[in-house]
Amino acid sequence: MKKLFGTIVRWLGATKKLAVFRKYAKRILIYYYYRKNMVLVFYDSNKPNGKTFKLIQQIKKETEMLLDDLEAYQIYTAVIKTEKIAGDIAEVGVYKGGSAKLICEARGGKPVHLFDTFEGLPDLCELDSSKQFHKGDYSALFESVKDYLKNYPNVYFYKGLFPSTAEPVENKKFSFVHLDVDLYESTLNCLKFFYPRMNRGGAIISHDYPSSEGVKKAFDEFFSDKPELVIDLLSYEQCLILKA
Repeated sequence: MKKLFGTIVRWLGATKKLAVFRKYAKRILIYYYYRKNMVLVFYDSNKPNGKTFKLIQQIKKETEMLLDDLEAYQIYTAVIKTEKIAGDIAEVGVYKGGSAKLICEARGGKPVHLFDTFEGLPDLCELDSSKQFHKGDYSALFESVKDYLKNYPNVYFYKGLFPSTAEPVENKKFSFVHLDVDLYESTLNCLKFFYPRMNRGGAIISHDYPSSEGVKKAFDEFFSDKPELVIDLLSYEQCLILKA
């Protein structure tokens, strides 16, 4: 049932047809699934968090953001909730800067470090799905992304394959990290780097868990001997880690 639910929700989020149906059918499915599992989670984009959803829609008009509204909302909320935790913020997998702008709007003045190849995905390994991803997917123009975020101070860009670009932040601590790197080795490298640098109470959110086999394996493998739980979020396309 869980896999079927995830497939339907991803289809509803991806299809560009029947927009009105998609909007309400997805909410009904989410409501039904979580109610059946004794958890009631539901949102209305008009209230009580209308300003946040308006911001998300504004960003989607400005640039391509490969997140649905609920996924974007989870990121925005997590940044706000971790504001009291000391540390910088990082994102690996910036694409065209949509989620980075969302983070900048919510960060409360913290420095934001943005990592991306800006040339698309690197080589896949045998643990990644060649049906889902291909080398070079999700490339974006570096200068265009910098220009898009130029009005935000304390935003730092690192172009290249992580973690080879991470030396400038090796001695920093973090309160929030967003990962959207799609592949096993990239995800595992990010976790190896950021986990020991997360302050207690800090959050890591990753996209493509559990829908990407590589991302799921990297998380499950890395946290198998650690106290933190890998928490599936409502969107069925994200997971959350809170540093113990």
